[in-house]
Amino acid sequence: ERAAGLAFTSESIRLDLFRECLADIGNPERRCRTVLVAGTKGKGSTSYLLARLLRAHGLEVGLFISPHLIEVRERIQLNGRPISREAFADLIERLQSKLPYFAELGRSRTYFETLTAAAFLHFAERKVDIAVLEVGLGGRLDATNAAEPEVSVLTPVSRDHMHALGRTRLAIAREKAGILRRGGKVVIGAQAPRIAAFFREEADRLGASVLALGVDFRPRFRGVDEGGTRFDYEQGERRWRSLRLGLLGEHQAMNAGAALAALSLLLPEPSEEDVRRALRGAHWPGRGDLLRSDPPVLVDGAHNGHSARVLSRLMGDLWPGRKCVLLFGGSRGKEFGAIFRALLPVASEVILTESAHPRRRPARELLEIVRKIDRRIPCRIVLDSEEALRAALGVQGRRPLLITGSLYLAGEAKGAYARLASERRAAVIA
Repeated sequence: ERAAGLAFTSESIRLDLFRECLADIGNPERRCRTVLVAGTKGKGSTSYLLARLLRAHGLEVGLFISPHLIEVRERIQLNGRPISREAFADLIERLQSKLPYFAELGRSRTYFETLTAAAFLHFAERKVDIAVLEVGLGGRLDATNAAEPEVSVLTPVSRDHMHALGRTRLAIAREKAGILRRGGKVVIGAQAPRIAAFFREEADRLGASVLALGVDFRPRFRGVDEGGTRFDYEQGERRWRSLRLGLLGEHQAMNAGAALAALSLLLPEPSEEDVRRALRGAHWPGRGDLLRSDPPVLVDGAHNGHSARVLSRLMGDLWPGRKCVLLFGGSRGKEFGAIFRALLPVASEVILTESAHPRRRPARELLEIVRKIDRRIPCRIVLDSEEALRAALGVQGRRPLLITGSLYLAGEAKGAYARLASERRAAVIA
């Protein structure tokens, strides 16, 4: 989503110029309390859960996320609802007409910056109490980092976007740590020990207070089924047992734990009743998204080795001993060897497809990677993603169907599944 040909450096991604543009429209990023959420995995889910928890306590909450699944308006939400078409069109028109920076494709202007400015402006004009902002890429140079967060949340760091952020997890963590503020408040989610230690060192250097998972708060996974995830939560004297989360998987319990820790920094005495209600009703499209339970159809936007391993464990937890039909399509620049090594052991058949996104990885190249890992597994290509879904449903039988590889494919699959379900209902009525 960066402008074509724009290198990810402080010389090309000019956060200082973006701040100047925000000043020209009245610094909307300073007109409400903000939380920044950065990480490789779980930042969208954590942002969503925190926003939901805050809303459950009666606050007006803005949520900015990326990417979108179906429609760009999903990225800017107020109290759980996407911005209206009219309001979105008005914001973009005002930004384009008022600021040459946004009206012309220049060295520093990006699509993501335009949407970030629109979100800042929308939240300021609607006078939200708190805006929860998911970082787009990295942290240090990201447009969301123009805000001054009251709380910075660091979700799990793994290897992704290495062309931009660095070849090692520590290099990537340095970019994420750019969202920390001197004297601020920091939540450190589930991390490898070396990364957790680095984040704490950075926080100490800045004089920031820290809540770290496993030290200051402890979510304890208790189990998962098709109805959701069970976990306990401990923080100080707080002991909440048998919390029920609408999202699926141990990793989502960890994300919920980070969201609860951030909530405690924003609302020192959160209501257990409101917390339970908010978590129980959580549903985050495209992330462990169960479209049907009998037989199961699960959609997930996993797109790197770490998230694929997490997804593989989730499949085993939900349907032990049952192998799935895997419908897969990915984007360029990902570690597909690691992804397929995690997913092929839980699959009995693979269908490769391509999303409509311009960064899609050709299915024929994915086929070569699959064959290097497992030459015996049945694998074929169906290029059109909707036709691929039809094919997968046609051979599924009683097996689980897993649709994954990218959020772009997840969005297309959700839309296609809804259309197919509508066709079936119409056929039954006829």
